[in-house]
Amino acid sequence: MNERLQPVMDWLDAHIGGQLHIRKDEQGDTDEVRLKLEQKGIHDDHSHALDDYTGGPVLFLRGEGRVIQPNGMELPLPQDTFLIPVDEIKKAQVDGQTMTVETERARYDITDS
Repeated sequence: MNERLQPVMDWLDAHIGGQLHIRKDEQGDTDEVRLKLEQKGIHDDHSHALDDYTGGPVLFLRGEGRVIQPNGMELPLPQDTFLIPVDEIKKAQVDGQTMTVETERARYDITDS
């Protein structure tokens, strides 16, 4: 397991059952998700393509979620799962109610809302 992942897993453990707000910035595109975290884990089955991440393990956040559109409209989160590629984690910072994870492709700001 990526050594940067342990504080992330500990923070998520402390927020199981809580409502999270996830903001993902990737190559000038911003996505926002609201998720009631029910389960988290590492999925490393390379035989399935989850989201557009293939070829490596991903951290999955599972629970009832909504994708927040730029116009304010909310849509159901596909498969009630949000993914972060584990092998690409370059930096993880936990600061109270906020966690930031940076990968080679994106920055994830996750807050306990």
